[in-house]
Amino acid sequence: MPNGIRKKIGLLKEGKLTKSQQKLIDYFESVDLRSVIYMSITDLAAATDVAEATVLRFCRSIGYNGYQEFRLALAQGAAMADDEEDDGGVGFISEMESQYQLAIENARRGLNEEHLHRAINLILSARTVCCFGVGHSYVAALEMHNRLLMMGIPTFCERDCHLQNVLLSSRGEEDLMVIFSISGSSKDTVEAAELARASGMKVLVITCYEKSPLSQYADLVISAAPMESPMRPGSMTGKIMQLFVADTLCTGMHNLDRARFDAFYARSNRATANKLI
Repeated sequence: MPNGIRKKIGLLKEGKLTKSQQKLIDYFESVDLRSVIYMSITDLAAATDVAEATVLRFCRSIGYNGYQEFRLALAQGAAMADDEEDDGGVGFISEMESQYQLAIENARRGLNEEHLHRAINLILSARTVCCFGVGHSYVAALEMHNRLLMMGIPTFCERDCHLQNVLLSSRGEEDLMVIFSISGSSKDTVEAAELARASGMKVLVITCYEKSPLSQYADLVISAAPMESPMRPGSMTGKIMQLFVADTLCTGMHNLDRARFDAFYARSNRATANKLI
């Protein structure tokens, strides 16, 4: 445990603890706190059998504005420890490789056969597909959009949130929204999902946190273990997870009807052939 947080909790223990505070402290003292860095407030509340509001109050009782600031302090402490152990060599390259491999493995675990088939059916049965992602998650949304276009599936991917809302307002129950979000709690993403649901659309959510504000609007959630530290939001590991899921869904659709989709791929290639030097 980072010294700063250890001291803050030590001061709290000098007073009279509530049962919920004791549960949280017992949990922190029994696990590697590096694992908490990757937990949402919902995950931590479930792991300690307390309410999310209790976790928030605990963080504030030891001097942090909220849970996110508490996680950031944990991440900073872990980063300082890693820096002290770093020999200044290029060992970080192997570490990056391991992180990328782990990102794919986590994404693979989240793609069980049932979820894969359900997600593919949602896409194939939709009149149009709206791919959506805010910030770093836009990369995967755009890639999904491009792949679906080449497969002949009508799709939209509007980056501007205002225009996205205009688009969603014209959709209906025959349309699908595919939302990419690492945290599942970005304000713009949640608002877009709420609007999609209000328009009658079906919603497929691809995230790292199955229990997130975004999930309440989803017909289906595909989740993988979180890979991002609050010290490095938008890291490549998160993008790799999302891109792997997008690629797997499109490949799964292609395998269901190779003749159909190969024909669309051929048309796409012919349409762009004269653009290549």
